[in-house]
Amino acid sequence: MENRTRVPASDTSGARSTGVTDPVNILLCTNALFLQHAAVCLTSLLANSPESFFDIVIVRRPTEELDEAKLRRSLTPFPNHSLSFREFTIPPDLLLPLNPAAHYTIDTYTRLWVEEFFPANVSRVLYLDADMVVVGSIEPLWTVDLDGALLGTVDIPGSDRGVTRLGMSMEDGYFNAGMLVIDLEQWRATRAAEAVLEYIRLNPERVLYDQDALNACFHGHRKRLDYKWNVIWPFYREPSRLPLEHAELERVRREALIVHFNGGSKPWSYFCDHPRKADYEKYLRMTEWRDFVPLDRTPLNMVRKGLGAVLPAPVKRWIKSSLARMPATRRLANPA
Repeated sequence: MENRTRVPASDTSGARSTGVTDPVNILLCTNALFLQHAAVCLTSLLANSPESFFDIVIVRRPTEELDEAKLRRSLTPFPNHSLSFREFTIPPDLLLPLNPAAHYTIDTYTRLWVEEFFPANVSRVLYLDADMVVVGSIEPLWTVDLDGALLGTVDIPGSDRGVTRLGMSMEDGYFNAGMLVIDLEQWRATRAAEAVLEYIRLNPERVLYDQDALNACFHGHRKRLDYKWNVIWPFYREPSRLPLEHAELERVRREALIVHFNGGSKPWSYFCDHPRKADYEKYLRMTEWRDFVPLDRTPLNMVRKGLGAVLPAPVKRWIKSSLARMPATRRLANPA
């Protein structure tokens, strides 16, 4: 099923007058719980790349509805886009490993069928996770020369656990699949999706989620891109655990163009202390979800947060360890 609306040509003439004639093809695969965050991601994308025109495809499961009208209203101020919704059912006979605790759901696998969501004449697609905020122009990423590679990806520095689990070498590296520049023509020709699914079928003990299989199959068919195009949470963690020089760490933070709120530090949580949380909130205010209130912003948690801001670190650590020892029924609500 496809629900496709293109902005009238009269509304897009300004966006196309820069000489950028081919649209930037964007794929997001999301669900109802993440539609708000997809709206923030897309708003930030369109606001920071007015020189480009975007053909956006959002894929959902057929078993749930998305508030399409609300998302369209959120993006109305930006004439430099078209927006279509597709629904897709992953073949039921596939046994796909899931890791909900790490925020990976069945929706992440949908990107493997990227060729089904775009016409045959589309040769490149930019895939984005919904929990991202774009803070600069995307044009340099979209036009990057892949030098014949299937994918453009960003490494996770020092991700030795992923490399070891998949039987790869440290030289292969391990990338985060939240941002992918996909050579769709090559993806089709090499039947890349089938290769990934076959790897999962043959190596279920190695695969925690599809990102693992993508790494295992295509580590030798990708172009490494600058960290600034997918700046994940470990870049902001203090003290840093990344095997990078301090100067490089600071450069990436300073030059970040896509901030990825992966892991548990989600900016829609009241307790989130991510240093780029304000970027999420900035673009949230530009959407129809501007009145959003975090579920964990309760009076009790507001008191906890206020105390946390003034209590010495040793006291906070003692409280945290004490709560951890309490029976689950007596613990205070733990922020997600």
